[in-house]
Amino acid sequence: MLSRTHFYHRITRKIVVAFGTMFNNITLKRYNKEGTAEIERVTVPLSYMSKEKFYQRFTQDPGLDRAVQISLPRMTFELDSIVYDPSRKVSAFQQYFAPRSNTSIKTTYSTPYNFNFSVNLFVRNAEDGTQIIEQILPYFNPDYTVSVNLVDINDPIDVPIILESVNYDVSGETGTSDTSMRTLNWTLTFTVKAYLFGPISNVNIIRKATANTFDSGFELDGLKIINLNTGTGDYKIGEAVFVGKTISEASASGFVNKWDNVSNVIVLTDTDGVFQVNNVIRGAVTNTSYNIASFVANTDILQNITITPNPASANVNTAFGFLETLEEFPNIT
Repeated sequence: MLSRTHFYHRITRKIVVAFGTMFNNITLKRYNKEGTAEIERVTVPLSYMSKEKFYQRFTQDPGLDRAVQISLPRMTFELDSIVYDPSRKVSAFQQYFAPRSNTSIKTTYSTPYNFNFSVNLFVRNAEDGTQIIEQILPYFNPDYTVSVNLVDINDPIDVPIILESVNYDVSGETGTSDTSMRTLNWTLTFTVKAYLFGPISNVNIIRKATANTFDSGFELDGLKIINLNTGTGDYKIGEAVFVGKTISEASASGFVNKWDNVSNVIVLTDTDGVFQVNNVIRGAVTNTSYNIASFVANTDILQNITITPNPASANVNTAFGFLETLEEFPNIT
């Protein structure tokens, strides 16, 4: 399965609607023979239909100028293909996001695709065709950008629409006496550079980041001297000790270099992880356990950096800054 979560953003439908909307308000004016006075004004009808189906429809009835039948001029458009665009490929880790709540965000990823459209203009004379074409071509140089809300997770995305070609042909001029069927057809092809989006998921917001800087050679001879208080048993020299339920889940570990059961001071070598006050150090062999009271030498943390958003109530897509707290040895708590 590509995805266990059903999703459908209606992106193809949105792109078709946005593309067709560009051509739904084109007006044709007709003038008298002298070209000085307007005698007719027509809003060119627009429909979603292939060129072949539309041509078949109006050629079945030659009376195109009758009120009950189809009249010209008329425009149709159609989505021809959807093709992946490798030139706009981005990292798979680049995601879109939007706030869901104060503690989580909505995320999704995008894939670039080109939507190829064709627009067909049918007219009865050359003057009508050139008048309509001149109302379209100047806007494409060679692209025209529209903003479309492709997915409900971010602001509308700017989608370039590129004019690829303009073609012109005449049908019905076959030498027959039936000149009423003569039709002029303009075909324009476009490429819409849009995106398809995956499922929307929810993730928690990171509101605090803590970073430590360590120096494994900070303490003398790489030894860690620790004062212990309450506990039972005696550690063996060379045995492994650890902090945690088991040695495999230990948050800190090391080996006993020295152990004084009178003063309860243990010296560790080859340590790994961070030992903290009130941690319990357990012996892997003797099962000895004591609480950490303090460190004779400080831990090997040189710096502790804590970053939080400012204000603390900041959310995704809102203006906010950062508060940075820096602690350095020997003042690290």
